[in-house]
Amino acid sequence: MRIAIIHYHLKRGGVTRVVESTLRGFESLEPTLECVVLGGEVPEDFRYKNCARVVEGLHYSNAQSVTPDSHILLDRIRVAARDALGGDPDLWHIHNHSLGKNNAMSGVIAALAEAGERVLLHMHDFAEDGRPANYQVNLERPEYARNIYPDTPNVHYGVLNGRDYAILKQASIQPERLHLLANPVDAGPTQQVDNTSTILGTLDAKRLFLYPVRAVRRKNFGEMLLRAAAAEDGDVFATTLGPTNQNFVTAYNNWQALAHELELPVRFGIGETGGWSFETIMQSAHAILSTSIAEGFGLAFLEPWLFGKPIIGRDLPEITADFKAHGIHLEGLYESLPVPISWIDMNLLEAELHRELEKAYTAYQRPLPKDAVERAVSAISPDPEHIDFAGMNEALQQDVIRRVRSDSEARQALPELGNTADPASISENAEKIELNYGLEHYVEKLVDLYKSIGSADQNTEPQYYDPDKILDGFLQPERFRLLRT
Repeated sequence: MRIAIIHYHLKRGGVTRVVESTLRGFESLEPTLECVVLGGEVPEDFRYKNCARVVEGLHYSNAQSVTPDSHILLDRIRVAARDALGGDPDLWHIHNHSLGKNNAMSGVIAALAEAGERVLLHMHDFAEDGRPANYQVNLERPEYARNIYPDTPNVHYGVLNGRDYAILKQASIQPERLHLLANPVDAGPTQQVDNTSTILGTLDAKRLFLYPVRAVRRKNFGEMLLRAAAAEDGDVFATTLGPTNQNFVTAYNNWQALAHELELPVRFGIGETGGWSFETIMQSAHAILSTSIAEGFGLAFLEPWLFGKPIIGRDLPEITADFKAHGIHLEGLYESLPVPISWIDMNLLEAELHRELEKAYTAYQRPLPKDAVERAVSAISPDPEHIDFAGMNEALQQDVIRRVRSDSEARQALPELGNTADPASISENAEKIELNYGLEHYVEKLVDLYKSIGSADQNTEPQYYDPDKILDGFLQPERFRLLRT
């Protein structure tokens, strides 16, 4: 079977990591699959460059001066695939086709569907899920904007979690063409770990709480600083990577400045400045921290256990429900970090919510519900006397951090944040993760899915699912958070 895997680029990131893990898993198959990976950019550090091809025009639209018409881009994709495989692919495995990163992609998908090609649309993220600017990109080619989700037996859909599965099912996507395809949890080849005491000594830490992420707003760095403001002596909190997106640089710099001003035990970007390997940094940690307010799959909730480390911080029930259903214990997580409403300027909060909600609904070409702000506030209010810290913007979060840092009574008003987890969970969780989310399991499921799609009827007159129904599933005031704007 000949497979063409497509993504906009193969730079370091979540999708590239999945692609590399997939190819590593394919190496153990007998007979092996013939694969080519097509991207608008193939950097030198992509681990499978020998089976990758650059396709001009496939990159993000905002990363190129002109995005070609859909039929031109598809012709280039076909030529590259044939050149690598010696013939047409039996199946196209396309990542994030609907995310609104390349305005020609919706036309490419429609053309493949209408040609009767067998396609797996693998969706890690959605333009409809708090990404109105991406949604606008899909509207730039109006002739294809309604055709982004083909309804035909030869096109199947893979999603990462039960939430997305439920939304697409509610949007009438046929169950036999809709698949829960969780990402593989693959720590990769074992690397030698340097002396971990060097990191602790350099950071002057008795216990290191590591947040191994790149800096973007939704990672909610303010919550890490709040924990640091109430930490025990000798506890140090650290992130690994700074931002690459210029939109997040200002917020990142502001958090660094606040940590310096308040003398918080926080270190930023130690994966870039310390000269330590990722494995060494992970092994140095007492626990892994996550304060993110939104994830697609939730690798951060699983990977730490494979390094022998517990995870603490913020729970995301719509993501972690799948993991808990497999018996994975996540007792170190909380669903809300409530702060007294008396600490918050509610007029400012509600005004900011109204302004950003209105912007988002306008971008999605929907009227703002009259009770939108009320519903949004209710969703971030665990009770009438408190507001969830993650429901605020950075400015309001900074006010809370300053209060907690300067006032011991304020620290007592916060809930116990839980900087430890049950060590007995580590080995048990690691076993369950390997069983249910390991690379071998993933590849077996993916190959079975390829075979299923490969036997599907090739319908050359597809219909299209109503994209408004998918937007309905995501666009709700209760799901809105300022840190995602």
